[in-house]
Amino acid sequence: MNSDDETKEKIKKPGLFMKYIKTTSLPLMALLLSGFMGCAPKESGKVVNNTYVTNPSTTTPTTPSTTDPVTGCNGIARSGATSCYYTNLPQLVFSGPGTIGPVYWSSNTNLPSHISPNQFRTDATFSVRIKPSYADGGNSIQGRSCSQFTKTNFGKLQVQVMLRRSNDSLGEVKTLTADVGAYSSTARFSVPGGTTNPYILEVVSVLSNHRCKAYYGSPVGGCPNVYYDIPVNASPNPTECVAFHIEYATDNTYDLPN
Repeated sequence: MNSDDETKEKIKKPGLFMKYIKTTSLPLMALLLSGFMGCAPKESGKVVNNTYVTNPSTTTPTTPSTTDPVTGCNGIARSGATSCYYTNLPQLVFSGPGTIGPVYWSSNTNLPSHISPNQFRTDATFSVRIKPSYADGGNSIQGRSCSQFTKTNFGKLQVQVMLRRSNDSLGEVKTLTADVGAYSSTARFSVPGGTTNPYILEVVSVLSNHRCKAYYGSPVGGCPNVYYDIPVNASPNPTECVAFHIEYATDNTYDLPN
């Protein structure tokens, strides 16, 4: 029997394989193991899709329009609404000082003749928002001539509005703030009920950030988001004025956008 036959015989016999491993040289063992490994399936390289956005788009996603195609109103539709929310109040123009307390405008006494007080009737809903603007000239509600040279000397308003029943002297007060040219958030009153008369909406405070301008003295802390009294020039000189529009909704209208 030659040496190759002896090797095969040793592997076939039980218990002799371990002895064979001990007596076989390491190079030969490596060759045998590589033969076994060569029979295993090979895994090809995986293609990894990069899901990271390295240069995200800055385009603002398009928001679907909420404008009603029939009424053209962009308010919140609801059962019983027969028209869009009210936007027909004229621009309200105020001069200083604008401190909190007195009534600066009232739907009870300051409505134009073409607007009916019945617009202020409601049972459950009364929502309000404002949009500050620059005064178009003329006089303020307080009767002062508005300066056109200083009309842009503010950028923000804080307005307090009160809703009350006609037989009450006080009601709920909401505070609205907004930049010039932008809408405030919508304030929703808790309608007290107990009356069939029109409710009365009143402006009870108008403050601005005029004091953030250096020519009214040293700017106060917290600018530009701080609100103080509107500066007043001595009469009969024109004085600083501010303006805004009020929009509101009742049971009979679409609600204001949020």
